[in-house]
Amino acid sequence: MLDMRISRTQQLIYDSATLHMYWRCHNKEYYLQQINNKNLYMSCIQKNLKKHTHITISSFCVMDNHFHQIASYKNGSKTLSDYMRSTHSLFGQAYNKLNSRSGKVAESRPKTSLIQDYYHEMKAHFYVEANPIRAGKCKIENLKYYKFNSYKWYAFGIKDKWDKILTQPSWYTELGKTARERQRKYRKLFYEYIMKSMPYEFIQLFKNLFIGTNEWMQSHIERLQKNKFVLNKDTG
Repeated sequence: MLDMRISRTQQLIYDSATLHMYWRCHNKEYYLQQINNKNLYMSCIQKNLKKHTHITISSFCVMDNHFHQIASYKNGSKTLSDYMRSTHSLFGQAYNKLNSRSGKVAESRPKTSLIQDYYHEMKAHFYVEANPIRAGKCKIENLKYYKFNSYKWYAFGIKDKWDKILTQPSWYTELGKTARERQRKYRKLFYEYIMKSMPYEFIQLFKNLFIGTNEWMQSHIERLQKNKFVLNKDTG
């Protein structure tokens, strides 16, 4: 298994790409457990996206002690690092002020898994939104009531103040000509994912630097091995 601390410029070599991003609260604490703290983090994302126009988010899920999203960047991976650093700085400052504390809120820099194509992006999207089911917080029939999750928008068109941060991915647009048709097809695909693919996807998405076919992932691993796992001196 490759070290997730490998330099992001070594990992994310494409000028534009889509990836699965994950971070966990410092010391595995439950800083995001309260609804107001979930809202606080989401508001930091919303504010930051207005400044970092080369970043888009297609799905998200806020859990009690960690956060998942599918994000895309343009103009090189530095734009991604700048966005993540700025978002965590905003959240850390606001959270510490509200809770009379100091220090970092994230356990380490966010993990980023590079996604190969639309098919694997769709699977990663499902993985992100299935987190409450995986954690035993709800069943699939109740997932649409989990507020801090993009599932309700894609599956049922349910809107709230956070759906405005979403950029609809191309694979979703191609599911149908109307919103209702796309939602119906999405629910079917998501259900199939839960029933058939979720255990395997958990292993692949959480641990790997790359999400794609075995051949594609292996080619990137070999490339990194030739570069001797150059570690990142930067934060991001």
